[in-house]
Amino acid sequence: MAPGGLWRRIRVNPLFVLALGLYVLAGYERQMVIAFIAVTLHELSHAVVAELYGLYVERVEIWPFGGIARIQGLDSEDPYVETTVAVAGPLLNFFWAALVWAFDRVLPFNPAYLDLFVETNLAIGALNLLPVAPLDGGRLARAYLARQIGYDEAERRVREGGLWLARLLLALTVVESLVGRVNLALGVFAAFLYWGALKVPKHAPYWAVRDLAQRFFGFERRPVWPVDDFAARAETRIGDVIRVMRPLKYHRVVVLDSHLKRLGVLYEEALYRALAQKGPECKLGDLLDES
Repeated sequence: MAPGGLWRRIRVNPLFVLALGLYVLAGYERQMVIAFIAVTLHELSHAVVAELYGLYVERVEIWPFGGIARIQGLDSEDPYVETTVAVAGPLLNFFWAALVWAFDRVLPFNPAYLDLFVETNLAIGALNLLPVAPLDGGRLARAYLARQIGYDEAERRVREGGLWLARLLLALTVVESLVGRVNLALGVFAAFLYWGALKVPKHAPYWAVRDLAQRFFGFERRPVWPVDDFAARAETRIGDVIRVMRPLKYHRVVVLDSHLKRLGVLYEEALYRALAQKGPECKLGDLLDES
């Protein structure tokens, strides 16, 4: 479907309407409208780049001070594609901020509104680069950390980071309210962040399996790969090994008995074949017995 059809797939969450009503009562309707424009542009940029890669965008949801572009198959794509789609949103916010700032004197709008548009885009772009889930920066951080500590631990850290940041912002909102400075925007963003971090799906094992399934094509693009060695006892499940695998590595597992004596070596193609045939509960020792 052409990117132009994305406009028909934009959905405004009822909570946004509620927040808009509260801001109108408080006299901040212009700020809310500009935030809506900036968030919509942000999410549409994700969607447009995803469709340029051939992915299908189900819909774009606009929440108070945030949004979600629901893209089918993004998590199964090459990490480069996922990273490019993630960074598109903040980059577009920075682009619009720079463009309006550069031409603000010739644009036929109130300078105060233009300044607010620039500030809002800068804020949304910067906030989304924070390295926590569910923000775009969380995807970028997860892709980087996965190379160092594996998909599972990287996913856990960015999710926990999002939850703790949300708690901190909620606490700050309460403190400001107690001293007479009610910051509704901060509280709404903190709630959105906490909800989003809780709802982030656990895909770490799936990403590792995806890497194994696409290994042939990976070697076509990069003929030389570093080898990552693991040592695991014979009763270890394949699923537990998959969870600690890292992207852009070829994996080899040294299987040990209960006395840490080496029983044999398994290569990742054997793990992938057993995973497909026997499932993640299959034990490493059973694979050695069959070989």
